[in-house]
Amino acid sequence: MRDYSKVSPLIWRDKRFNSLASSDAKLAMLYFATSEHQNSAGCYRLPDGYAAADLGWDVDRYQAARGAVVSSGLILFDEATSELFLVDWFESNPITNGKHAKGTQSLIVRIDSDTIREAAEDAFLASRERFEAGKEEQSSNLTRLTDTRFMNGRR
Repeated sequence: MRDYSKVSPLIWRDKRFNSLASSDAKLAMLYFATSEHQNSAGCYRLPDGYAAADLGWDVDRYQAARGAVVSSGLILFDEATSELFLVDWFESNPITNGKHAKGTQSLIVRIDSDTIREAAEDAFLASRERFEAGKEEQSSNLTRLTDTRFMNGRR
């Protein structure tokens, strides 16, 4: 369990989120993004009974809501393993450092579902590439700053 994750306020403008016809489906999506079961990889095992109990719903109600969220493309779900992946997880919860990347990668490797694991790996790799590109840009900006006359004491 994580103590912190981000849910972008832009979710309220997301076409897929707004296409969810019921408040149950919208609440289920918010639950998937914020429940104590989620982790830094945005993919985790969530048996129907756990989710239904957390939401205070019967299993049929939960499955109907989850089905709507799957149909919208916001999550992937593998019925055989009860694992899900929040498709845009790394957009709001990007890789922030090497330790974070290593821990997240170790969670993804343990996913049983090939479909979920492969989708999470692709999203993770894209997030890690953006992180590495950001580090290079930050380093370049720092070099430009430290090479100024002011920073070198030559006003």
